[in-house]
Amino acid sequence: MTLDHATKSRLEFAGVGALTVLTWYALPDVLHSRPGRALVKAVLLGVTAAGAGTIPQVYPMAREPSPARAGGAARPAPAGRAVAAAALGTLLTVWFEKVVFAAGERRRTDGARCAHTRAAAEIALLTGAAALIDWTGASRADS
Repeated sequence: MTLDHATKSRLEFAGVGALTVLTWYALPDVLHSRPGRALVKAVLLGVTAAGAGTIPQVYPMAREPSPARAGGAARPAPAGRAVAAAALGTLLTVWFEKVVFAAGERRRTDGARCAHTRAAAEIALLTGAAALIDWTGASRADS
């Protein structure tokens, strides 16, 4: 079976994303030092930033304007809305991280080994699956 370039790129993107998320959330089970986890997470953020740079290669249709926007009908969102959306996204991310970490710590207190890894694996699988979806709708347009 031969994979085309777009499919291979999407599989690689999903795999790296899933492994990054698994490492991020399971890290407290492996590295107990808070400064050590911060260092590893800084490296993982670099991996994520590099991965974000490959999105146009993974989803080439995302670079092309949709027919609805081609005529200039759509306008970019005002800067205030963009800042508010970024702030809300950041707050939700921090909240989610605290909830996941607290749940892992409760499992650790109850005596579970690798208390953070189960949730990490679940989140990683969801991340990988989400990366495999063609969000551009290009495959539906070809049908």
